[in-house]
Amino acid sequence: MMLRRRFLQFLSGGLFSGLTGLFFRKPLFAMQDYGSQGKLVLILENGEKKQLFTFDKSGEYFISVKNFSDLTGLGIFTNIEKRKTVLYVQDTKIKFTADNPFVIINNDQIIQVVLEPFWKEGEIWIAVEELARLLSGYSALKVSYNRATGEVILGNKDINVTRVDVFTKQNGVMVQLSATKKFAEKDLSTKKVNNWFYLEIIGGKLDPKVINRSVSNELITEIQAVQLEQAASVAFKLKNDIIDIHLSSGDGSNDIILNLVTDQQLEKDMKAREDLHEQKKKWLIDTIVIDPGHGGKDPGAVGVGKIKEKDIVLPVALKLGTALKNALPDVNIVYTRDTDVFIPLWQRTKIANQANGKLFVSLHCNSNRSSKFNGFETYFLSSEKDERAKDVVMKENQSIEFEESEDKKRYEGINFVLATLAQNAFIKQSQYLASTVQKKMALKLKPLGMNDRGVKQGPFWVMVGATMPNVLIEMGFISNKFESKLLMQKSTQQKLADSICDGIVKYKTDFESSI
Repeated sequence: MMLRRRFLQFLSGGLFSGLTGLFFRKPLFAMQDYGSQGKLVLILENGEKKQLFTFDKSGEYFISVKNFSDLTGLGIFTNIEKRKTVLYVQDTKIKFTADNPFVIINNDQIIQVVLEPFWKEGEIWIAVEELARLLSGYSALKVSYNRATGEVILGNKDINVTRVDVFTKQNGVMVQLSATKKFAEKDLSTKKVNNWFYLEIIGGKLDPKVINRSVSNELITEIQAVQLEQAASVAFKLKNDIIDIHLSSGDGSNDIILNLVTDQQLEKDMKAREDLHEQKKKWLIDTIVIDPGHGGKDPGAVGVGKIKEKDIVLPVALKLGTALKNALPDVNIVYTRDTDVFIPLWQRTKIANQANGKLFVSLHCNSNRSSKFNGFETYFLSSEKDERAKDVVMKENQSIEFEESEDKKRYEGINFVLATLAQNAFIKQSQYLASTVQKKMALKLKPLGMNDRGVKQGPFWVMVGATMPNVLIEMGFISNKFESKLLMQKSTQQKLADSICDGIVKYKTDFESSI
């Protein structure tokens, strides 16, 4: 395996010592080796100037993580084969993967960025705005970025407790707090109240945004920090009782070490590995639910030549299931219907939840009073009002009219905003799934003459209640003579199934590689 290791030591006198400001300027000229790039000027306190290349991609500035680390003294490691780069910011590790929106912080936090890093000239490039947000939110650095002026100010936060780590030991748990100064034992105190354990640090300074997080540990489940006027307080939520606490300083370091002793030994290595495997399995995308819209007494949209929407989405759904089984043989495929039957909207997501689905994909065809409308589009669930999606939402939600009177009562008096709150945790994932599916469909459908209408959001009842990332796909307009003819062809249906499959596989690969 070919690996390129690139580590840089911190600048003499401390990170960013003497750094007064970092200024971005619009590209001055094109660079032959880098395309549409300009120079970014790093101005040090002594007036020395250094140059950092930027890449202008659709109006967003991207910078090379390698070049950034060279000029700031941050450590870096790049795996060329896997196209991954780790940026070391004092005690914080930030891992980027090319063409993947999921960034890993210290191997235990997954953060999704809007603008994906990309690979160029053997290096990872990241949007300046995303890098500023990550460094400010999850490291000891303070970074501000003014898009209007093109100025980024970079420096150290006024903190002396930079990180908290939790480690499992044979007879308990060890908590390690990384610090930039040595704290005397008299400045440290502990107490336990109910199921919370507290550490008070006199003279301690920390950033709660960096410290606060959930923890996957047999004893500690959550860390909450509070900055007080004269001290810092770090609280640990406990699953089980502790019988003893050993407080000490790290040998030859500024670290604060806490050993929390339980009255039971932790499970042996084999069992621990099994637990870790089971924990990871919970995040793996092992079940995909395919929902062919409408069916039975609900024909859906009726298009040119009295083509019914339900008669197109079902064969595409079955072809999609076959494509997914071929591409992902270990994944379970579940259909909300695999014959021409009517399934109420509420029951579709119930089927998905009962199957412990990890993705929910609802297939539909579009229609409009005007036969000129054409193209394919992908939606993710949102209570936001998108005027472009209004007609589609109204059309798809009309399926409620085919439900029994008792079932219709399920929707009475429900506030849609409240009904979608459970989906908030999946909105970003659903949006990314929608984008990968839409991009893959464009590759196969645009050559056929179909129009890419992009990714949109809308309040669709069929997706309410699905406790997983989900999308609704409008595969084309059956009210358009050209597209209705295409959609009836088995070859087009296969292209639709294959492209949607490709988008799902891309999402699954990106998401699981970040676990």
